[in-house]
Order: sequence, then structure tokens, then C-alpha cells
Amino acid sequence: MYSEKHFFHKIYHSNMKLTNNNNVNGHGFTTLEVIAVLVVIGILSAIAIFKVASTATYSLAAESEVIKMHLRYAQFRALSDTQKWGISISGDAKSYTLIYGNVAPFTTPYLLPNDSSATHQLPGDIIFALPAAGTTINFDEWGSPGASDIQVKLSSGGGFQQFTLTKNTGFIP
Repeated sequence: MYSEKHFFHKIYHSNMKLTNNNNVNGHGFTTLEVIAVLVVIGILSAIAIFKVASTATYSLAAESEVIKMHLRYAQFRALSDTQKWGISISGDAKSYTLIYGNVAPFTTPYLLPNDSSATHQLPGDIIFALPAAGTTINFDEWGSPGASDIQVKLSSGGGFQQFTLTKNTGFIP
């Protein structure tokens, strides 16, 4: 009757007819493929938007740590000197300067550590919300910022970072 070769040849051609009938011209995407691609693009977009929004939070936290480092440096210098040391917040609340001296108001600037300037500019739209613009945070020879806690608050857009300089001890978290 039929040879084995003839039998497989017939099966092969019948399968070809089935596949050709599903996709008439052999080009294009199925609805399922298009939906899968749109879902993947939606997920990636959501992740990207979340990361961009959180970048501002990260820069605000990083700037808060830089300010803490500069305050600790001023405190360390005050502990090892007979003069008062501190940082003076500018009138526009967008920068601060490391200063020292014995007679108030002391305004002698001193280079910030690892910097070529005594003044540090806050990046982007970050500003001091507390203490007020034009304020100076001083440390005496004991490292104390004074008899009351000092709130330091940075704000940027809708976010903020805040920490407290502890009275008498000068602890900076």
C-alpha cells in the first residue's frame, strides 16, 4: 500500500497547511504577544517613575549627612581650640560657611574638610528650613551648642530631613 516515506510526507504537508492557515501572510504579532509587551512596558515605567521620585529623597539624605559631618568637624575644632567654631547659614538658606573666632559675631571663615572653600552650596532646590536663614550654630570649647536643643531641618520640594543637636553635650545623631 503506502510506503513509510509516503506516510511521513503526507503528515508533513498536512501540518504545513495547518500552520499556514493560522497566519495568512506570515507577518505580524498575535494579540497575546502585544498584550504581554504592553504589560512589561507598564511595569518598567512604574519602576522608573518610582526610582526618579526617590532620587530626590536620596540626595536630601546625602546632603543631611554632609551637614552633620561639617557640624561634627566644627565641634571637633572647638573642642581642640580656645575659640568658638560653628557654621553660619546664609541669608538665602542655600549655603553655609564654617567660621571661628572669640568675639561675637565671629566671621573668620575656615576651609571645610576635603573642600577648596569655606562655604558649601546646597545642591538643587534643597534649603535650610530650620534654623532660620542667617543663623549661626556655635560650639564652645566643651563642644556644646548651648543650653537648648537645636533642630536642623532641610527641605526639598515636598520632602525633608531633620535631626537634632543635643543641648549641652552637642550630640549629633
